[in-house]
Amino acid sequence: MPPTATLEDIKAHQDRVEKDKITPDNLPPCPRCKVESELFKIHAYRERRFLIIVEMLIKAAYCSLVRFGCPGCGKTFTHYPEFAVPHKHYTQPSITGFSARYVESDDMTYQKAVMVDSSVPGYPQSDGTLAPSTIHRWITTVGQFCRTCRTALGFVLEENPASGICRDLARLIVPRRKYKTENRKKQLIGCRQLVNIEAIFQATFKRSIFTKLATRCAFG
Repeated sequence: MPPTATLEDIKAHQDRVEKDKITPDNLPPCPRCKVESELFKIHAYRERRFLIIVEMLIKAAYCSLVRFGCPGCGKTFTHYPEFAVPHKHYTQPSITGFSARYVESDDMTYQKAVMVDSSVPGYPQSDGTLAPSTIHRWITTVGQFCRTCRTALGFVLEENPASGICRDLARLIVPRRKYKTENRKKQLIGCRQLVNIEAIFQATFKRSIFTKLATRCAFG
């Protein structure tokens, strides 16, 4: 099965929104004026379209995201559910899952990375399919989540100061044929580091990094 959030995941989040169960209590303080998150107020609701993969078909599902406002300076924050990544319609499991296929295998190509059981997820009533170039763009995005990596790394080390995670991450490399520039090399390694931190985070805390980092200001 292809990595993806499910329709049930999205419906469950919408149910939490409708029952006012999305709160700012576990969010970080405002980075601008340092007001604590429990003082944030609901600013707006925004409908978002997500693309999920159901039986190898790419389908749209909708739910609302909550935006909170800081009473101190007026800065606003979007609360993202675990399955969401800022500015992306595909869900976090798809983005990190397909990206991991490429960066974790020395012999993997973008054309092979989109394959699932000898076929490629496609769009209903269309000849279009998940494109290899989409995986390339996802890796660019994930590879730039430096702040996410640092924050997640801090949580892991706080839980287990003796962890060898820093040493393990420093050893990660990518084959020379997979990049032409130093910037692309940095993105590929950054993506591979986040994929590995996510696996350790899941094993340590039984949840995703993206659950812990639930606002736009936490990404990047």
